[in-house]
Amino acid sequence: MNKKFVRITVAAAFVSSVIGAGSAMAAEVKIGVVLPLSGALSGYGQPSQKGVELVNSMEPTLKNGDTIKLVIIDDKSDKVEAANAMQRLVSSDKVDAVIGEVTSTNTMAMTKMAEDTKTPLVSPTATNDRVTRNREYVSRVCFSDSFQGVVGANLASRDLGAKTAAIMFDSSNDYSVGLAKSFRTQFLKNGGTIPIEVQAPGGSKDFKAQLSTIKAKNVDMIYMPIYYTEGALIAVQAKQLGLKVPVVGGDGLAADPVFFKLGQDAVEGYMTTDYYSPNAKEQTPEGEKFIKAWEEKYKEPTHTWGAMTADAYKMIVNAMNQCSDPKDRVCVNEKIRATSNFSGITGTLTLKDGDAIRNAVINEVKNGQLAFKTVVNP
Repeated sequence: MNKKFVRITVAAAFVSSVIGAGSAMAAEVKIGVVLPLSGALSGYGQPSQKGVELVNSMEPTLKNGDTIKLVIIDDKSDKVEAANAMQRLVSSDKVDAVIGEVTSTNTMAMTKMAEDTKTPLVSPTATNDRVTRNREYVSRVCFSDSFQGVVGANLASRDLGAKTAAIMFDSSNDYSVGLAKSFRTQFLKNGGTIPIEVQAPGGSKDFKAQLSTIKAKNVDMIYMPIYYTEGALIAVQAKQLGLKVPVVGGDGLAADPVFFKLGQDAVEGYMTTDYYSPNAKEQTPEGEKFIKAWEEKYKEPTHTWGAMTADAYKMIVNAMNQCSDPKDRVCVNEKIRATSNFSGITGTLTLKDGDAIRNAVINEVKNGQLAFKTVVNP
């Protein structure tokens, strides 16, 4: 055999193996992330971004060595922008799965694209029941409003001893409507009455007329499934009017420092139903690691929504690791929806038809910050 030919063949094989190894090393999967990083809901989006970027730095590769790349888009707190972001991620960026959005209305603007393109979509915190209804490619890390509203109503009836309640909600907001409906149904079932319901539209500044009407009804408590800015303004104005009754809100009420900054001492004692508390004594091993990493990196207390978004990432990665091809979106989606007893940052996660079956947490504002109160099992 020609020695020159042998040398060329060996050299070619070596080059081929190096190129092949380089290609394997360079393999990556893409996870899109749609968040409200600017606009009215940025108080939810910014800590969520911190959470997903932190967990990506802690777990940057799949078990097969593939790099995990995040493609993050700001939807500017707008549902049309959220839908456009989903379109771009799937069509242009060719992502393998998507995390988002963190609010119900914006998430529901993305779900049709997820279904049409068979792209797994996992929301950290979109609680409206319709988010996952009749959807095969949409899942969530959080519980639904059906469960959260019941927890709020039972807190009002059993723990606070309330016989009458007022509801302040925003009829233009899917999240607010869903929680109000669930609370209303369960509170009435518990034997309570709701003599008054008033609107608290997002973006409004003056709620004194509504609060005066509530005060005249002499109710035992107020249920407020609304967002943090309006919640803080209501608290201040209620105090000015001398309206002193317990207030219970949902997961979105105290999820941003704006609530405490605007509300000051007026929000003291307010209670919220939530997914998780970094202040609880008992944490999962993953939770302990994440809290430590968060505090070291950001020099601030761990944010619940950041932890929830990190769990959405971990759930997707866990699913990808179970597929022979982590870019097989059908397989990844099947594994996501088959999640069972997965030890996440915010607790042990099990999904049923895309919905998380998990505990709820009751938090209470004490000394200007959320303090863990108790856990409620599903």
